[in-house]
Amino acid sequence: MVLAFASIASASIDFSSLPSHPRLMFTDARVQAVLSMNKTDLYYQSVLGYLQKTANTAIATPLSLSASTSWSSTIRMNVGATAGMYRLTNDSAYSDWVIETILTIVNLSDWNPSNFLNTADITMTVSLGYDWVYDQLTETQREAIETAISEKSFVPALNSSVNSWSEHTNNWAQVTHGCLIIGTLAIGDVKATLANQIIDFSLPKLNVSLQQYAPDGGWVEGYSYGTYAGIFLGLMMGSLDSALGNDLGISSLPGMSNLGAWLTHGFGQTGGFSWADGAWTFSNANSLWSVGYWATRFNQAGWLQGMLSRFTAVQAATFQAYLFYSTTLNTTNVLPGMPRYDQFKGVAGMTYRTSWTNSDGWFYGFMGGFNGRSHGHLDAGSFVVDYKGYRWAELLGSDSYSLSNYFAAPKRWTYYRCRSEGANTLSISDKAQTALHFANQIPSANNSLLWAGSFDSSSRFGIANLTEAYSNVTSSVLRGVVVLNDSQLLVRDEIIAPGAVDIAASWHTTADITLGTDNRTATLTRGDIKMELKILRPSNAYLELVDTNPCNAYSGCSEMTNSGIYNVAVRLSELTTEATILLALTESGTSLEDFDTPLKSWYSLCTVDCWKGGNVGDPYWLENSEVYY
Repeated sequence: MVLAFASIASASIDFSSLPSHPRLMFTDARVQAVLSMNKTDLYYQSVLGYLQKTANTAIATPLSLSASTSWSSTIRMNVGATAGMYRLTNDSAYSDWVIETILTIVNLSDWNPSNFLNTADITMTVSLGYDWVYDQLTETQREAIETAISEKSFVPALNSSVNSWSEHTNNWAQVTHGCLIIGTLAIGDVKATLANQIIDFSLPKLNVSLQQYAPDGGWVEGYSYGTYAGIFLGLMMGSLDSALGNDLGISSLPGMSNLGAWLTHGFGQTGGFSWADGAWTFSNANSLWSVGYWATRFNQAGWLQGMLSRFTAVQAATFQAYLFYSTTLNTTNVLPGMPRYDQFKGVAGMTYRTSWTNSDGWFYGFMGGFNGRSHGHLDAGSFVVDYKGYRWAELLGSDSYSLSNYFAAPKRWTYYRCRSEGANTLSISDKAQTALHFANQIPSANNSLLWAGSFDSSSRFGIANLTEAYSNVTSSVLRGVVVLNDSQLLVRDEIIAPGAVDIAASWHTTADITLGTDNRTATLTRGDIKMELKILRPSNAYLELVDTNPCNAYSGCSEMTNSGIYNVAVRLSELTTEATILLALTESGTSLEDFDTPLKSWYSLCTVDCWKGGNVGDPYWLENSEVYY
C-alpha cells in the first residue's frame, strides 16, 4: 500500500485539461440525474423540497460575517443548499445570494490560518459556490475569488512558519488537505503553479492519514471523528472523480472499499458508537452523507439505506443529498437481508443490532482499541447499549479542549472523561480504589478484538483481550459482551492477577437509577421503559453509584461536572487474585438466563459468521501518528 500510494503522491495533475465549470460533483450530468430522480422518487422529492426551504430561508438574509474567526459550518451548509438549488432551477435569486455571500467571505482580511480547519472549510465552501454559480459571475468577481483562494488559503498552507497543522495525521489531514485539493480543482486552470504546489504538499501527508483505514475501513479516532473526516474525504473524492475522471487511486487503498460499512454499522438506534473524544448524537445527516458517496461508488444499497433509515427527510436535507443520493440504490428495501453485525480489526471494534428496521430491539458496540492515540481515552473494553430507542450505556465524549494540557500526557489522564473511570470499562489496582481515584489503564496499550460470532440467529458476541491495558497489575484480562436470544445483554469479565487487586467495572448512563435493597440489582428507567441491571457473578460483588463529578475531587476544577450522568459500578468486597464478573441487562419482566460459560468456550459454541482476530501490535502507521504517551 505504501509503495502504491507513493506513486500517486508523486503524480502531477494537468490542470490545463480540467473540464469547464461546473466540474465539482454537481456537473450538468448530475443535475439531469437529480431532476430525473425528482420526477418519480417521492422520498427524494421530499428531501429536495426541504433543501429548497433551506435555500429560501438563506436568501432572505444577507450573510453577516466580519471576521473569519466567527466562521460556522452553517455557512457551508447554506451555500451548498443555495448554490445547488440554483443549479437545479437557474433562478438568479439563489445565485445572487451565493455570489454576495462568497464575496463577503473573499473580502475578509484573512481566513484564520492559525486555525486551518476553518481555513480549509472556508476554502471548500468558496470553491463549491464559485464552481456552481460560475456562469453568473463577472470576470472581475471570478478573479477576486481565485485570488482569495490563492492568497488566503494556498499561500498560508505552504508557509512553514504557520503550517505546523500540516503534520497532523488524524482527521485534520483529511479536512485540511481534502479541502485544499478541492480548491485546486476549482481554480487550478488559472492558478496552476500554486495548485501544483498544493498537490505536491498535500497528497503525501494525506497518504499517512489514509493508511489508518486499513485493513477494513474503521477509523481509530472513533465514529464521531470518523464521520467528520468522512464529510471532507467524500467531497474531495467526489470532486476528483468529476474533475479528473478518477480519484488518484485512493478508493483502491486497503480499507477504503469497506469504509461505508463501518460508517453504516457504527450508527445505532440513538446515535453513533463513538468512543474517546467523539460525540455520539447527530442532529442531521450532514456528517453521515459521505456514506452516500461510498454507497454509490461501490454500489452498496444497504449502506445508503442504513444511513437514511436513521434520519427523517428533513434531517437528510443537507446539500450532500444533491450529490450522493441514488434512486436505484434506494428503490428496493435491502435492509431486512443485510447482516446485522460487523467487526473491524483495524479499530478492534464490533457492533450488533437486532434489526435494521425495528428499534424495539438491541444495538450494542464493543471495542478493544488503541489507548493514547489521537483523541483517545483510556477506554479499552468499553461498550454502548441501545434498546427500544434509548441509550442505556453511553460513553461521555470529550471535555473542553481548552482545559490545561488536555492533549498532553500525563495531564490528559487526570481528567475524568479521559480516564478509565470515566468510560464503561474496568479499573484495576493493587490498592483499594475510591470514587474519582480509580486506576487507569496503560496509555500505550493495544487491545485486540479476539473473537466475534453468533451462537445462533439471535445471539451475537465479541471478546476483547485487554491484558496489555492492565499488564502492570494483572497477567490476563478478557472481557466478553453478548446479546443472548435477543432478550438480554451480558458482560463477562475474567481477570487473573499475580497479586491481590481491587476491581471496579464502570457503567455510565443518563437513565434514572434505583438500587435494589441487596445492591446487586438496579432499575434503570427512561421514558416508559424499565431495565434491570443484575450481578450474576461473583457472590461478593455489589453495585455502587459512584461519583461522576470530578470537581468533588480537587480544588480549581474546570472540568464538566457530568450532571445527570451516573456511574453504576460493579465493586468487589475484597481484593482478589482471580475474579469472574457477570453482569446482565434485561427489560423488566423478562426472564433471565444464567449463561455461566467461560469466555474461551464462547468461540467454540459459535455457529454463524465466526470471526477470529489476533493480538494487535503497533500499527505500521503509528510512527507518523499522534500519541499521548
